This record gives sequence, structure tokens and C-alpha cells, in this order.
Amino acid sequence: MKKILLLLFITFTFISCGLDVKPTVTVKNDINLTIDGENIDGIQGEWIISSEEKKEKGKEIIVITIEKNEII
Repeated sequence: MKKILLLLFITFTFISCGLDVKPTVTVKNDINLTIDGENIDGIQGEWIISSEEKKEKGKEIIVITIEKNEII
């Protein structure tokens, strides 16, 4: 009886060590950067950076807005 239990234990140990769990993970980053709808001309100055988090179609979306602070 002890030999059967030992044999089952050793078999279970080798089987459990041989199984690998491989999760399926995909990450897709779409980054579109525009500053005031223009290219980065005149990058020096004061900038206001704000962010907003929202969910659309089950996806978490972070919207980052960068605006140039016009000094009058």
C-alpha cells in the first residue's frame, strides 16, 4: 500500500511540474500626439497638460491634452 501511494505521489509530482500555464496577453498602444493641432514648432513656453480617463467598448482610454499657455 505504501509503495502504491509513493508511486502515485511521485507520478503526481512529475505531472504537476511538467504543466506550464501560458496566459494569452495582448497589448496594443495607439498613440497620436498633436499639440494644438499642429506640429511641434515653437516648443519653448508654458504648457498645460491635463488627462482624462474613460471607458469605451470595454477598453480603458486615457486622453492626454497638451495646450500651450498663451501669455498676453
